[in-house]
Amino acid sequence: MTALLPWPRAIVPGPERQFAAGPNQILGDCSQRLRQAVEWLPAWGLRLRFAVAEPAKAHPALDDSYAYRLAIGETTHISADTEWGALAALATLAQLGQKPFEVAEIRDEPHYPWRGVMIDTVRHFISLATLRRTLDAMWFYKLNVLHIHLTDDQGFRFRSTAFPELASAAAYSAAELRELVGYAADRGIRVVPELDVPGHATSWLAAHPEWAWPDAVPPTGPSTRFAVHDGCLDPDNPAVFAAVRSLFAELAAVFPDEFLHFGGDEAVAVRHGAQARFHMLVVRMVESLGRRAIGWDEALSATLPRGCAIQAWRGANARDAALDAGFDCVLSAPYYLDLFYPADVHCAFEPSGDLAAAERAMTEHPRLGHVRDGLRWMQGFASFPEMPRAATRGRLLGAEACLWSELVADELVDTRLWSRMPALAERFWGAPARDDLYDRMAASRRALAEIDIVAEDRAAIERYPALAPLIEMLEPVKWYRRLLGEAAYVGRVSGIGRGSDARPYDTGAPLNRIVDLIPPESLASRQAEADLAAGAPMQDWIAGWRAQRDALAAHPELLAELGPASEALATIAEVVAGQEHAAPAALAGPFGEYLLPIAYALEG
Repeated sequence: MTALLPWPRAIVPGPERQFAAGPNQILGDCSQRLRQAVEWLPAWGLRLRFAVAEPAKAHPALDDSYAYRLAIGETTHISADTEWGALAALATLAQLGQKPFEVAEIRDEPHYPWRGVMIDTVRHFISLATLRRTLDAMWFYKLNVLHIHLTDDQGFRFRSTAFPELASAAAYSAAELRELVGYAADRGIRVVPELDVPGHATSWLAAHPEWAWPDAVPPTGPSTRFAVHDGCLDPDNPAVFAAVRSLFAELAAVFPDEFLHFGGDEAVAVRHGAQARFHMLVVRMVESLGRRAIGWDEALSATLPRGCAIQAWRGANARDAALDAGFDCVLSAPYYLDLFYPADVHCAFEPSGDLAAAERAMTEHPRLGHVRDGLRWMQGFASFPEMPRAATRGRLLGAEACLWSELVADELVDTRLWSRMPALAERFWGAPARDDLYDRMAASRRALAEIDIVAEDRAAIERYPALAPLIEMLEPVKWYRRLLGEAAYVGRVSGIGRGSDARPYDTGAPLNRIVDLIPPESLASRQAEADLAAGAPMQDWIAGWRAQRDALAAHPELLAELGPASEALATIAEVVAGQEHAAPAALAGPFGEYLLPIAYALEG
């Protein structure tokens, strides 16, 4: 049972059982969608009978039930209110896999209706094949919202009929997105599209400079750099609103979901009053299309229609500011996967819990000590307008993890998402915290690979197998330290505004170094730390940590990048062997863009 993620609400023990090889069978009536889903399971000799109470729907909706009952025996019975619940039950079967288990019955349902993943398809284009694979894994972990960020300063990924000149060379057609929506629905997943307005609009203005905020310098093309941009649509220009209305009408014709996301963040060049008027008009326009608007928390204002939902990303106060003002809210602030945090950092934040306390605790996490100043800066940088407290507090719809793609190429999505997202799937489902989270994460990732959805994270080690003892111990630096670079990082945390825009990465930077390929969190270092704490034999670890230094010498092209971390790991080997003493903090790094988190275990 160790692979189950999220952990179910109720498990009834039973005799030991193991799925055996053989064709799966469906007994009795079954919808075509469920029949297709059974085909995703390996041939485990299952005899399945479904009982679904409600008629099938074309697409899931916010408050649809995902509850299910799974009774395992010679015939396995799946009972659910909806097809979506039956699909969740099949995901549980897929997680059980072929290892022996002692389960007679599982009863389960989520606490939160919104359990999402946001993929930024703009900074780096994300292929449809990768998005489909992401949806497959989301089904496996019972996540049910894919939010697609389609426009930004660097590109426009939607091929509009009304404004074809806006589209980037790499973009999705309406037909491709309709197919993706259907693919998602067959996995019980909603798809929410986002066009970001009025800020983050440099790519729009490259095609239509007349739409720019007055006095703005028109761009010569979509941006290639990563930073907050001045490029902003003019909220007071009737032509801008007409274009936005036309584009959202096209989205509504493609995406059947209740929600359309209008962005609304970081419009730094626009006066707040003009932005608030624009957001009010956009929300009313979305409502006229028969849909519900959702925007980032900068959209909060006293004039924003209360039917709009808020996606809270700027710290603990964002959620409470939205809810207190009567807005429904989706929480994302603690769940930014592009910041390379370990899973336990993200999971310390329960969506409805004390976020401020968890934020304070973050600054003491050993893997985050090298960005402590940045974390403290982040906790104080956002402010929210004074708004009257609503008579009825808004509803916390759930949570959504965000994967912004400045440092994420298409081939890196799997590693960045599924190294930590399984843990967040459990948090978003509302399952109680358990001590065996990391064991279940490792087991579930193996199960995900065994049914050919997402392979395990071994790209860097497969490229340099002799360096495995070093590579498996490394982690990237955290927060925005990689993306900003040292100069901009120091400028930002020292209080000099947002720091320099001279950053080490742009849209043309290759993302093929070891720091790009390794998972954001080293599970091997956690295992070594556990072995050290338990007094287990460390000889194999020590031998590998010693040998990696000589192995690196055979790769002179990597010496400048990995040499300091390699030397530190060799020193750690001698400290663990009792042959040397050294300050653990110095051995942890950072070494350029790398950390050696096993060094923190030496402090004990």
